[in-house]
Amino acid sequence: MKRLFLALFALFSLSTTVNATASDIVDEQSPDSVYVVAYFCKNDTLEYIYTSEETRIKGSDTTTVTIEESKFRLVVLDSTATEYRIQFTELETKSPHIEDIDNDPKQVMLNSIKAIFNRNSANSHIVFTTNELGEIQHIVNWEEIRDNLLKTLETCWDDIYKAVPEASNYVDKNLFSELIKAKYSSEEQLIENLEGFPLLFSFHGSAFHTGSTTIENEGNDEEFPSTVQIAAYNFDPEEEERDDFDPDYEVAIITTSTTHGIEVKELVQAVMGFILNDNDNSQEVMKSLNATKDFDNATMNIYDGIEAYYWFNGWPSEIMHFNIVELNTPNKESQSRIRTKSLECVYRSCFNFMK
Repeated sequence: MKRLFLALFALFSLSTTVNATASDIVDEQSPDSVYVVAYFCKNDTLEYIYTSEETRIKGSDTTTVTIEESKFRLVVLDSTATEYRIQFTELETKSPHIEDIDNDPKQVMLNSIKAIFNRNSANSHIVFTTNELGEIQHIVNWEEIRDNLLKTLETCWDDIYKAVPEASNYVDKNLFSELIKAKYSSEEQLIENLEGFPLLFSFHGSAFHTGSTTIENEGNDEEFPSTVQIAAYNFDPEEEERDDFDPDYEVAIITTSTTHGIEVKELVQAVMGFILNDNDNSQEVMKSLNATKDFDNATMNIYDGIEAYYWFNGWPSEIMHFNIVELNTPNKESQSRIRTKSLECVYRSCFNFMK
């Protein structure tokens, strides 16, 4: 049962955590390894474009919704032998309006909540610290950020339901509100769920063997069987036609897990139970789902991964985190949902790059 809930979490979230086993990370320095380590300097200034999108594919039909597009700046306020102090400032945020989204109440609700939080965070400076390797340690003003987010939730929640009255037929207002609040209930949760900047430091503090490695996980009571692919490469600095803005190395970790038959049905039931309100309509949906044989031979594949490109001083030039869910049912059109979060550096002024 526990692994069912872990899979349900994978379906609903796009976390910035991708795990590798200890044996895959280099314990000792060697020339054929890739190290993701920060060599930041005071006054380093970088600007990034952040994009969050969701694509749904059913048969030959494809629909893509841009949930958010924003621009932010990072400035290193202080650099010591053991810590970096960095300020994150939102410069511009573009989020979809309710009228821009198809008349799908569930999608309107999810995207509107995300848009509210993102617009609210645009008015705040986030000051955070990392250790000497670049791993995020603390958000200095996390309680202020949390309080602003929760206050915004309380003041805007009723307005959303007024704008989309039928949403109450699909999403339990109180349950959804409590789940959103739980996402920001501690400093650790806030770091994980704030949009954009945690993705920058996904692999910092890690080292990887150069090349490609595949690890098979047979699964247990807590995890479905999965395959983990790890790739890491240093780029040749003398390569012809290389641009000064080109990255110096890359790291990618992709996890693939598969479920079949009754496990697929249990996952779909859990998803529907999470989304639907407890009313006559939802009960009919659940009865129909219990009775269907559609999932007896179904297969669900979940792909989750991060691909990251860095400069030698540890600042990312580009990062993409993707989560893909594929559902294949005999005699029915295949369905896929693709969620992506991406970061691209568009400006940098760093001491390590000064000639």
